[in-house]
Amino acid sequence: MARPWRIQFPDAVYHISARGNRRMDIFLDQQDRATFLQLLGEAAHRFHVQIFAFCLMTNHYHLFIRTRKANLAASLHWLNAVYTMRFNRRHRLTGHLFQGRYQSVLVTEEAHWLHLSFYIHYNPVRAGLAGDPAAYPWSSFRDYIEPRPRYPWLDPGPILAAYGDGAKARRHYHRESLMLSGKALPLGDDFRGVVIWGSRETVKKMITAYRPSGQVQTVPDFRRSLKRETDLDREVAKLAAAFQVAPGELKRKRRNFPPRSALFYHLVENCGFSISQTAVAIGVQVSSASMAVRRGQELMQRSRSIRKIVEQLNFI
Repeated sequence: MARPWRIQFPDAVYHISARGNRRMDIFLDQQDRATFLQLLGEAAHRFHVQIFAFCLMTNHYHLFIRTRKANLAASLHWLNAVYTMRFNRRHRLTGHLFQGRYQSVLVTEEAHWLHLSFYIHYNPVRAGLAGDPAAYPWSSFRDYIEPRPRYPWLDPGPILAAYGDGAKARRHYHRESLMLSGKALPLGDDFRGVVIWGSRETVKKMITAYRPSGQVQTVPDFRRSLKRETDLDREVAKLAAAFQVAPGELKRKRRNFPPRSALFYHLVENCGFSISQTAVAIGVQVSSASMAVRRGQELMQRSRSIRKIVEQLNFI
């Protein structure tokens, strides 16, 4: 079986995850987690890696990073290898700690960044380790909402920039994270087996530029990415026809335009697209898309006729 592709170039942005061998724990106590974060900071300096967000679970970790140089493989190999050595020495163990190589997803659109940070920070909540991401000390969530980051190598600024800067941005991030909790964070399915996360056009360009020789049939997730994009376009066309408007009208910013609110609701609630996918397709920020979904939810409760039109789309 061919290995997953590793796409590397300067200033590439990735979601990284790595699991314990046979799903065993890779962090046994707080000292292990502190050691990993110390090494993560050293890797950031040594390999010129920008750390946007992190979350250390029990048997896996998540990172949201940008590599200033084309050195993803070298930086992650160093981090995992040195941590394994420290872990085994401390606990008097031998052998592999991680389950094969890490998983990396190239994140090609900045519109995904905000929602990806929410997904990473809500891992402890979904796992039942905390009721609020702010109560979990081993993720970067606190560093997003408090005045001073705990780690000098952590840079939440580019993510918080979606809301401006300073205390206002931190408050807005915290408020929106609470509104997005749970249902609106279905990114796990988006990442399963995926190498590139982005628009159809971007995925095609990356395939052309980075596909390894002889691996035409080894990465079905690219075809899935293209199909998913096509399905989203089809749903937009279906809803436009149902409301007797042009698809382009649904993508224009207009106040008090129910079909547009219904579109956001339909794509996220009925079709299962993530808010970030929907934001990219419609051409808005993730925060704007999440608010549009909420307006759609209110519209469905308020208007029986529109709710009936949207429900019928599931049978077309």
